[in-house]
This record gives sequence, structure tokens and C-alpha cells, in this order.
Amino acid sequence: MIMRPLRRNVAKRVDEASCLIALACVALLLTGCEPEETKVYPQDRLTVEYSVDRDSIMIGDPVELIVTALFPTNGTLNLPEIGNEKDVVLLSRDWTDVLREDGLTQSESRYSITSFRLGEHLVSTGMISCAVGEQLFTTNFPAVTLQVSSSLNEESSSEIADIKGIQKLPGRIPKWIWIVLGSAVVAFLIGLITSKLWKNRETLIPSAPPIPPDVIAFQALEALKNRGLLEKDECNPFYTELSLILRTYLEGRFKLNAPDETTEEIVSELSKSPDLSGPQQSILQDFMRQADMVKFAKGHPDRTTMESAFSTTKQFVVETKNQTNQNQ
Repeated sequence: MIMRPLRRNVAKRVDEASCLIALACVALLLTGCEPEETKVYPQDRLTVEYSVDRDSIMIGDPVELIVTALFPTNGTLNLPEIGNEKDVVLLSRDWTDVLREDGLTQSESRYSITSFRLGEHLVSTGMISCAVGEQLFTTNFPAVTLQVSSSLNEESSSEIADIKGIQKLPGRIPKWIWIVLGSAVVAFLIGLITSKLWKNRETLIPSAPPIPPDVIAFQALEALKNRGLLEKDECNPFYTELSLILRTYLEGRFKLNAPDETTEEIVSELSKSPDLSGPQQSILQDFMRQADMVKFAKGHPDRTTMESAFSTTKQFVVETKNQTNQNQ
């Protein structure tokens, strides 16, 4: 008679607890299904966020750093360079720009970095800037640090082991080494005797006279003409080779170190030469400065100017060659 009311109270409490648990589950489900609130970013400034997959690495391990910048669509973003010798090494970089629905531009830069030096290293101390018209928004690069440790265990020694002792060669020299050395001595003596006899021989056939510098210049000019650089409008290689032909001619004709001298040095030395008239010195000076303009200042004269330079160089060689060669 006493047990029945007790059983009824226990059953009633169990039912109430089950109802409370069911209501709590329903509330959790309804709350979990609610959409997350969209984060709102300022429209008139620069916002920077970042993420890094890890900040503690062994030497040489890659780290992925993602820097996300949000700024007005008419802005120009500028990120600092990453890299500091062995402390922070940039392996690769990639970025994408996305136009968001809220009117901002989202630029995501993905860096792959590593370090080859132990210790803690700050990735960058530079500034991220965004220019919007005359306004400039700046912010510090994210304070990302790399904690670099060694892959060696604590028991490993960092001291360099000493070199091993010298290994002595066997005392006996093989017979074939003596044969090779003897043959080398005999060959040396034969060569020495032959060389002395050859130097003391009588000159039966006179050596051919050297080729005059103007002949060399004419041959080089003809070869340059046959290359077709004028037809291809390749002014830089054309002026480079034409200038080398002229400098080589000046070296042979006037005994100058023309290939290694500057235009001013050549003009200064030839201004004292009695073999050049005033107009010839002016022609030489104008051509060499024109060639320098093409080679160093990336000038691009037209074909008429290039043909005129070729003709002027050829005429200069004709007018200044040795009188002895003119009579031949």
C-alpha cells in the first residue's frame, strides 16, 4: 500500500525530465539553424586580417601565411616585400582580388615562407598602404613571428668532429710508375732539343705581311651588310657591330686601344692626330655618340639613318687609310 504512491511520483518526475530534455534539444536545433551574422567592414578605410598555419617550425619547414586586405574598390593596395637573408625566406607568393557585394575589394595574398636560422624571427616590419585618391591609409604588417628550432635532439653535439689522421701510402712504388716517368723525361728532352733546333733554323720562306687594318675593316663591313640587319630593322646589334668595326680599325690604323676606351677618350686622342682633318674628326665624333645613344640609351633610328651611318663609316675608312695601302 505504501509503494504505489512512491512509484507514481518517480514516474511523474521522469516524464517531466524527459520533456525538459526534449525542449532543450529543440531549442538547440533552432538556434543552430540560425544563419551567422555577416561581418560588416568599414567602407572608407583599410582593414587587414591574417592567418598562419603554424608559428613553430624546424629549419627549412614551409609556413603558409594568408594576409587578407579589404579596401575601397577605387583604392590601390601596396604590400611590403618579405624576406630577410636567412631569417625569413620567401618561397612563393600568390594573390587573388575579389569584388565583394558590400562594395569593397578583397585582396588575399598567400605566402609560403621558411627560415634557415635558429631563434625567433619577425616576418616583416613593413607597412601595408592603400591609396584612395589623395588619401593614404596605412597599417602595420601583421605581427607574425617564426619560432625556429633545430631538428637535432638534445643529445646531439654541435661541435665539428676532428679530421681523421693521415693515411700513409705504401712505401713501394709500382714499376709502371717508373716507366711512365722515364717516358715523360725522354719526351721532354726530345721536345726541348727539337725546339732549340727549330728556333735556330734559317728562314727560307718569308712570313706573309700583316693584313692592313682598312682591308680588315672593308671585309667586316661587307660581312655586316650581308647579315641583313638593316632589312630586319635590328638597330641595336647593327650599331654594336658597326661601332666594333670602326674601333678595331682605329686601333690598327692609329695605334689606339679603341675597343676599351670611351668615346670621349678616342675623340680626345685623335684630335691631336695630324692624319685627321677637322671634318673627319667631327664625323667620327658624331657617329660614335650616335652609336652610344643606340647601345646605352635604347635609341631607335630609322633605316635611312642606319644606312647613312654605314656609308659614313666606310667613307671614313677610305679617306683615312694609310697612303701606302692606297698605292697598292
